Amino acid sequence: MIQKIPQDLQSLASEAMKMPPLFHGKSSKNPKKSLVSTTLCLSSCENPNKRKMNSNDDPKFSCRPSDDNSTKEERKIKRMRYLSNEEKAEEEWYGVSTELTLFKDPWIIKKELTNSDLGQLSRLLLPTGPIEDHIIKYLNNDDKNNVQQGLGITVDVYDHDTDSTFELILKRWTTLNSYVLNGGWRMYFIRRRGLRKGDQIGLFWDRFASRLHFRVLSRAATEVFVDQKNPN
Repeated sequence: MIQKIPQDLQSLASEAMKMPPLFHGKSSKNPKKSLVSTTLCLSSCENPNKRKMNSNDDPKFSCRPSDDNSTKEERKIKRMRYLSNEEKAEEEWYGVSTELTLFKDPWIIKKELTNSDLGQLSRLLLPTGPIEDHIIKYLNNDDKNNVQQGLGITVDVYDHDTDSTFELILKRWTTLNSYVLNGGWRMYFIRRRGLRKGDQIGLFWDRFASRLHFRVLSRAATEVFVDQKNPN
């Protein structure tokens, strides 16, 4: 049995038939222009061609406050990640850093070689403070005791300049209350690298690999002998 449609619904249907289409293309020659897409995409409402600009052009909009008068370099520094004291301590323990810095010299321990470092004793005298702060504190208890008692421990020393590694002995020189590297210092470094008095070397301890890094940072000026009688 067919039910009759109420009069009010018939009126609404009749009005809907009279309404124009919601989307209508301007040209019937290209029906694709009248299609509507429901696909979500990331896009700008502006003309893409207008988005092309030179690298030196200033953007039209900025997220900075209008009263920000800092320079470009200052804004870059503000965007760097600053670590808390706990994060810095954790990264120092593992020997890594995720904090952005303008420059950090890795050669923490620096020394200008003296005649004592190049003599027949075949040992490099090291400053006490930097050695205890950057090496000794990261050793295990057994190695610490062996170093402090003068027995020494074997450490790998990686030469950055020649991409080579040698074994030396790190120990505390009890009579001088200082630390030394010996057990091959003269053979592997003085002779092989031609080290001289006045050369500056750099060292740092790699806590991840448990080895010492070495590099010649600068060479002493070469003295030129001039015969006063025959200068030519």
